[in-house]
Amino acid sequence: MTNGMPQPALAAMPVLALPELSAKVPLSVTSRTQAAANAVLCRFLVDAGIVQEVHLPDDEPDPLKACARAIDAWIKRLIGPLRCLQPRIAVNVLDEDRHHPATRQRKQADYAYLDLYWCEYQEGEWPVGKRLEAMNAAMPGLGATVLQVLREQSRYVYPMFTPDIADDVCSYLYWQGESDEEAALDMMCEEDDEADREAMRDEMVTREVLNAAYPEWARRWLSSPAKGARRRKDGPAWRPCSLRRAAKTLADPKLRAIAADALALSRLPLDDSFRPDIDGEFIGFGAVLSWDEADVTTRIYDDMLNLAHQAEFCDRMGEALIPLDDPGALGACFARLGVRFEAIALIDRLIYGLCDGHCS
Repeated sequence: MTNGMPQPALAAMPVLALPELSAKVPLSVTSRTQAAANAVLCRFLVDAGIVQEVHLPDDEPDPLKACARAIDAWIKRLIGPLRCLQPRIAVNVLDEDRHHPATRQRKQADYAYLDLYWCEYQEGEWPVGKRLEAMNAAMPGLGATVLQVLREQSRYVYPMFTPDIADDVCSYLYWQGESDEEAALDMMCEEDDEADREAMRDEMVTREVLNAAYPEWARRWLSSPAKGARRRKDGPAWRPCSLRRAAKTLADPKLRAIAADALALSRLPLDDSFRPDIDGEFIGFGAVLSWDEADVTTRIYDDMLNLAHQAEFCDRMGEALIPLDDPGALGACFARLGVRFEAIALIDRLIYGLCDGHCS
């Protein structure tokens, strides 16, 4: 009814059925030789115990992609639930020359290696300064010790973009490799043109801005002094706090939990045996640990990414090249990765605790 007047009933219109592809029609075309090679590799992974047939996704027709998804899901089950990090585990296959296998004369090149690697799906910003300073107030050096444990242990497994790295990046990104902006201003500005220099300072991250953003102990990689050695005058006055004592005696249960996780992470035997082969700028960071939310750390990180994407870069955190002619190599590799899965879970808990549970 329109304007109070009855309207004639509309005749039923025929409904046109949209064409549908049969479920049997593949969404992508794969050569027979490649499909056969993928199937053989899939069976190899199943026989090695890395992939279980019950975990292979039913909606993936490509055996290699199905195995990659099953490996990713299996590793995430081993790591456990995460609240800050989003690791992505992927696999590629390479030929004997360590290149992606090509098809020549209708024949797929033989698979010689399994290229397994991991990276962060989407790095986030996590402001940790408030909680680290509270830890220092509760026990001298505790916040600095926790941050240093994160720096030292995460670099082997899940690197963090921390204030000390932001300090280093400023040097080559803005300051021509120097410790402050003065040399860069000399190159870009006319001599004795103070107005031009001040305008350039306003457009860049200066040493003054960086020093104001974090305390000195957050801007430096801290080293424990050797027994009996005198502290260098140009280095920060820092001695590691006893995480074991902090985990037992702190009154605040949240701070105790952070200290306990840092202690557990510090005890893991991690090394750089899965360090990626880096070409170009390394940008494989799992998270940005800023001091305050949306502070200068995020600007420096974004500027670094923008520059890196203009040339070669590496966004892998770790990788392993596994020969497919060695039946035991795959199992041995995953056995050595177990401690890294444990470290990822601890790193995630530490970030979450230091941010007081607030997501970026």
